[in-house]
Amino acid sequence: ILIKHKIKESLRQILVNDNLSRNIRNSIINLHPDMFQGATDMTTKWNYTAEMINACNCDWGCPCNFNAKPTNGYCEGAYGIHITSGACGDIPLDGLKLAWSSRWPGAVHEGRGSAQLFIDETASLEQRGALEDIFKGRLDGMPWAIVAATVDTWEETEYVPFEWTFDGVNSSYTAGTQVRVTLDTMKNPVSGAETEATLSLPSGLISKTIHTTSTKAFAIFSKGLKMAAPGKYGFYCIAEHGN
Repeated sequence: ILIKHKIKESLRQILVNDNLSRNIRNSIINLHPDMFQGATDMTTKWNYTAEMINACNCDWGCPCNFNAKPTNGYCEGAYGIHITSGACGDIPLDGLKLAWSSRWPGAVHEGRGSAQLFIDETASLEQRGALEDIFKGRLDGMPWAIVAATVDTWEETEYVPFEWTFDGVNSSYTAGTQVRVTLDTMKNPVSGAETEATLSLPSGLISKTIHTTSTKAFAIFSKGLKMAAPGKYGFYCIAEHGN
């Protein structure tokens, strides 16, 4: 009985390690379900509501929204996020901002991505850790557990000041000098008339409703990632995510 107790406690210590993959964690639980009743509830609960400003190198509308290949055969993009309310366990996340940026050599679902986080420099050490855990998919939950699973290489996280304006097609943000995104209206190529479009995506991963735009600026220049694709696809939305 004593030996079984020590094994149980040792395995519990392994299970609470955030660096442990979900598959290994679940395998341990499944092998010893009698030892770990309720162990699947050990992951810290998180949720938030956020403004999002997003851009990528695809044409307007982005084929990826419809399960098609990206316009250029590869994907480069960034999600800009301003958490208006949220928490990770007992750590408040209200008001924090970050940019989740990545490059994939093919479609996103094919994986092999290289990604980097740019986190609001005003975040405390606890908040920084919580944001890393959420947005690297360590705490499960939609959409980041799925998106992060497509990443093979994580570049070093950078902590930078943010400037943020959430105002429809006039939305924009900067993350330090490394990330710049400015949305713009889509324009008819013949008449120059401004065009608006809203996509309803019942099974949307990021949001069920997104407002599509063009971009005046989209660029990332950091030690880890370098990309630029102005005039391409952008969108803004309000999103609710959690586990």
